[in-house]
Amino acid sequence: MLKNNIDSSHLNASIQPMLKLSSLASSDTTQRRNTISAKTLVELREAIVTTRIKPGEGLSETDVAQALGISRTPVREAFARLFEEGLIEISPQKGTRVSLIDMARVNEATFIRSTLESAVIARSRTIPPITVLDELDMLIRRQERARDDNDMVALHRADMEFHSTLMSAFGMARAWTACQHIVADMIRVQFLVGLRPDHVEAILKEHRGIVASIRSGDFSTAADLMTAHVGSIDLDQNDLREENGHYFQSPEIRP
Repeated sequence: MLKNNIDSSHLNASIQPMLKLSSLASSDTTQRRNTISAKTLVELREAIVTTRIKPGEGLSETDVAQALGISRTPVREAFARLFEEGLIEISPQKGTRVSLIDMARVNEATFIRSTLESAVIARSRTIPPITVLDELDMLIRRQERARDDNDMVALHRADMEFHSTLMSAFGMARAWTACQHIVADMIRVQFLVGLRPDHVEAILKEHRGIVASIRSGDFSTAADLMTAHVGSIDLDQNDLREENGHYFQSPEIRP
């Protein structure tokens, strides 16, 4: 099983290695602040999605700012965005914490992603440029290296870049952007249960098949492969209940 390459039960330990924001330099103070805010959001989102910061774990603006060596303003802005995305909860009584996972959202995200991404491919009539197809092959090789290094986070990054590049190749970059706002719980479940070696091999095989079908202009087959690929999340509901039930909104995890 692939393991998360950063495993820490403490907030500062899980956040500290993520950013070196002090290395950012700009003569434009506003531009620099916006860059720090954007990077803080990206890194905090990834830490939550890859479960380096676990569901239900408390978050503090002060602690995060100190861990990153930045002011509280960009952290506050990142928290606001994460709240809008449903990744954190903010309560006067309980403070701020990472949201628990909602299996209904997992199932919904799986349906939306598989439907949207396959439709983008199916409607195409033009094979993307060879340079783009070669880039997709390069991203598959990056996933293979991450598999060999047992690095689940690197595998996740390369996987997301593969899908983003594919949607952009068909002129639908914003379709992928829209997907990013709904897939967090879907990805968090994958990181909690881990990816079995046979599942990783299936992912790589499916990616290769999708690119090969697109290269040959067989968009119908590529679309069918994409539907099966995104919809193939293999979840053992009993294991989720027994090992990770406290990370979910309800003790009853519905199929």
